Amino acid sequence: MIDKNLIRGYFDELRIPTRIDEDGDLVVVQNADEDFGHDVVIFVMVSNNRLTYAAGSPGYEPKGDLYQLANNHNCRHNMPTAVVRDGNIRMETSFLLDEEVSKEYVVENCIKMVLGTIWRAFVGLENED
Repeated sequence: MIDKNLIRGYFDELRIPTRIDEDGDLVVVQNADEDFGHDVVIFVMVSNNRLTYAAGSPGYEPKGDLYQLANNHNCRHNMPTAVVRDGNIRMETSFLLDEEVSKEYVVENCIKMVLGTIWRAFVGLENED
């Protein structure tokens, strides 16, 4: 059984800073750099053995039709899923971990890989033609 404390412990071991928001979810911030000039804020939710990520980039206003950008991304990538919510692009993915899996599986596939794919999704969102 996974819970928020277990997942936060894995983030701590990876030296990835987290905070808890007002809803009790973990928050990870990927800082802007030369590849992408906006922070990416990732909400990590753990409930009923489901590990869910929802990410946005405050202040990022991509050029073009948001639905077309999301569809283009989703046609080319399995993860994360690009969605349009409240007029903004979001990246989302989820894992159901109701079977016993190793710590290594969770760390490598459900944390490290996800954080990397979310960042790359925002970096390349407008360059996917």
